[in-house]
Amino acid sequence: MKKNVLALSIAAMIGGLGFAGAASADVVRAAAGNAGNLTVSNATSLSFAEGGVGHALLVPYFNAQNGNMTVLHVVNTDTSRGKAVKVRFRGALNSDDVFDFQVFMSPGDVWTAAVTAGADGVAQLTTTDNTCTLPKLTKGQAEKFVTARLNPGIAAADKANNTREGYVEIFNMADIPPTKTNGGTNALFTAIKHVNGVAPCTQATLDATSVNLTTPTDVANAGFDTPSTGLVGDWYIINVAQTTTFSGGATAVRAEANGASAVGNFVHFPQLATAAPTPDLFTADPLFRTTFVRNAGNAAPTDTAGVTLPIIAAANYDLPDMSTPYVTAATVDTAPLTQARLLTDALSVTSIANQYANDSAISAKTDWVFSMPTRRYNVAANYVAANSSPVDRLNFRLFSDLDANGSVANERFNPSNTTVPTTGGAICVTATGQAFYDREEGSVSTGAVFSPNQLTQTTFCGETSVLSFADAGNSVLGASVARQNLTAGSFQNGWSRVDVSNSNRGLPILGSSFIKLSNSAATAGTSGTYGITWPHRFTRFVAQ
Repeated sequence: MKKNVLALSIAAMIGGLGFAGAASADVVRAAAGNAGNLTVSNATSLSFAEGGVGHALLVPYFNAQNGNMTVLHVVNTDTSRGKAVKVRFRGALNSDDVFDFQVFMSPGDVWTAAVTAGADGVAQLTTTDNTCTLPKLTKGQAEKFVTARLNPGIAAADKANNTREGYVEIFNMADIPPTKTNGGTNALFTAIKHVNGVAPCTQATLDATSVNLTTPTDVANAGFDTPSTGLVGDWYIINVAQTTTFSGGATAVRAEANGASAVGNFVHFPQLATAAPTPDLFTADPLFRTTFVRNAGNAAPTDTAGVTLPIIAAANYDLPDMSTPYVTAATVDTAPLTQARLLTDALSVTSIANQYANDSAISAKTDWVFSMPTRRYNVAANYVAANSSPVDRLNFRLFSDLDANGSVANERFNPSNTTVPTTGGAICVTATGQAFYDREEGSVSTGAVFSPNQLTQTTFCGETSVLSFADAGNSVLGASVARQNLTAGSFQNGWSRVDVSNSNRGLPILGSSFIKLSNSAATAGTSGTYGITWPHRFTRFVAQ
């Protein structure tokens, strides 16, 4: 498997404002009267799918630390059409792409894979699944994650550590119908459809999809159609040596029209290292764009400020991402900004509540995970600035103006509410407030201390951060990339509520409480260690 092909990015999901029937590079919106035999793209908005079935899935956390293995299950509940799915693993610190590829799911198919730490400490993916992938993932053969997009200024061991925690983006780029939408046998469907439990995965047919498709006719001739819903996901983190398992369902995002599931834009890009066409039309990621905002104000950086644009030259495998226009046409460079805002609105919450337990009688420990899967499209870490001499702190945080109004002051992540610690390189945002409760109506709202910076307010440092309750050692999850420890101010057992109203904007946060406990009276040969996973309870943001 070639590193430069599997190296980085992800598939697509979302969109900005445009015109009916518009097509731009590899984003095609099929409009009534101009669909070219494709199913009409009628989706106009995005929503959090409470039923767990959607066009896109977000796995809030994967972990390959301390002997942990994370296992993913993706289900295509559509029993008549295949799906061309993009899978991307992003690192916990700053959402850097550490592994991505395409999965071609047949109707009713389930794709599974496991993430573990390799002998060199770098995370790796292994699958024994018969589902087709591009590039090909050989059954039973571990494929290493890629460190090319991580901070080049850190040591190899730190790079390896940064691959072992993060989150996963999964979404439907296109449907694959049994027959071509313009008539005739669909060789692509034949190549991915299981026969006696095994998909043919005809390599030449799959390789033929790695081209730029720019019109409805191109899409239909290639055997694709515009993407419908149907994806379901599950995950679990298992530690065999410690006989502990945590599990949950992936968060689903649905493209819809008038409150009902709808059809999105075709957003398939080649899984190739060739240069991506006009990335400003297809992504809100500040590192890929030529228009963004600096930390200090609203003026875009120029070469005279020590910044070469774009910071990273996007390849085709970097697209689509979850800001790629999915529900409107990609005809202007503000379209992905609008897409990122719509997705962030759908995921944003104004408060988080959950339980914790630190009962010494059962050796209880608690970790809370906070994952912000759309933060990258609003603010990103510029490692060029981080490694300059002296460090260019002015240009370390680069912002996208998702409202496209010439200012980022009112964005959820902006120069005023984000900070960068002197060490670590994680971008941080602080909660509005918090309160801790015991199980007998006792409560405290101040006095909590979070190490290592002795903060007295809940702070989310890193894209996927872990808060350990009163445990300075090897915590429940063994987290080490973006972890803080609550050293004082909470009770032994109880619950907490964290206010993330953020000036009535909320924050796009997913996650769970992970509780581990032991039974000291367990007899020999009987497991005495247990894991509990409770998803966070949220008050959801409502757009005004």
